[in-house]
Amino acid sequence: MGLTLVYIGAAAGLVPAASLRALAGGGAVVVPEGLDDDMHALLGEAVTLGGGTLHVVAVDVDDVGVLLTRLADEDVKVGLAGAQGPRLARLVRAWAHTPIVTVPDDASFGAALVGQELASLKSIVDVLRLRCPWDREQTPRDIIAYTVEEVYELADTIADDDLIAQRGELGDLLLQVVLLSLMLDEQDAGDLGLVAYEIEAKLIRRHPHIFADAVAETAAEVKGRWERIKVEQEGRRGIFHDVPRRAPAILHARKMQQRASAVGFDWGTAAEAFHKIAEEHDELAELFAEAANLAVDGVRDPDRHDPRVKHEIGDLLFATVNVARLLHVDPELALRETSRRFERRVTAAASLAANEGREWSALDLNDQESYYLRAKAGEPAAADPGQ
Repeated sequence: MGLTLVYIGAAAGLVPAASLRALAGGGAVVVPEGLDDDMHALLGEAVTLGGGTLHVVAVDVDDVGVLLTRLADEDVKVGLAGAQGPRLARLVRAWAHTPIVTVPDDASFGAALVGQELASLKSIVDVLRLRCPWDREQTPRDIIAYTVEEVYELADTIADDDLIAQRGELGDLLLQVVLLSLMLDEQDAGDLGLVAYEIEAKLIRRHPHIFADAVAETAAEVKGRWERIKVEQEGRRGIFHDVPRRAPAILHARKMQQRASAVGFDWGTAAEAFHKIAEEHDELAELFAEAANLAVDGVRDPDRHDPRVKHEIGDLLFATVNVARLLHVDPELALRETSRRFERRVTAAASLAANEGREWSALDLNDQESYYLRAKAGEPAAADPGQ
């Protein structure tokens, strides 16, 4: 079997001429069911004029497999027409055991399918904005909370290396982008196309070593050029330009450190920065020592209302984030992974205690720690070390 995927598109009025010529070349032509009358008539005419035969298939893995098996002795062209075209392409590729030719060629073909899916998503969002009572009432200030939530859910799937879940969360995040872009359009401030164009232009502008004649051989050279472009071409001012004020504190700290690094105010290595953690630890330890000397009723912790406590805790966290940055470790993801390990181990420790007829919350700290260490020791060898 010779198998060719031919991109047709969603609307009859936008079918590429090259695609119609490919369908008119004779042989068996498979198209998805559910096409509107105009599309069906257009494709039927092209196939008939070329002496071919038209086969309509339900966009279902079983039906596609049965039809292509029956046509195994023929050269088959699959016309990816209508809203189900991209899905039909995925099913055929999953079924095929032979090389596939595409019209247009591979790069343009893939872009056409992606473009159709994005246009379809935008159409659905447009309809929801008009017809759904909930969607009609939303504003950018309402939606941004969901957007931030989706980013964190995506971070969880990446930490778990769950590729299927990542795809779902990326879809949720893409929905936020499409909806917020629509809200821009409603205020005559741009649309999804302009949003895409401006990020395209930014990428090209910031990568002259790829799209122009500049030279940058290392990642450090690329980052340095970015900073110069931001100042010289984009008019950004100040060392800490565009650090998001509402970012979570760990992300905010890392961005501040990155901005300082861009102007040379940085340690050369993580090893050089590491001693700052010990230094900040010692300063906090001095507050504990002071509290111990002044202990009343056995309380040996520093007074939480003492402004020095918050100051020293902040310094210690900032120093730790700095070392993580220099080690190219995302401190947000690292901390989240540690929290998940802690949750998993405490839950397992409580189960161990329950299996022995003991109530976890009624145990003293030494017993709880013993169960915790047993839970940790019982983890699979592939689990992350530490904690």
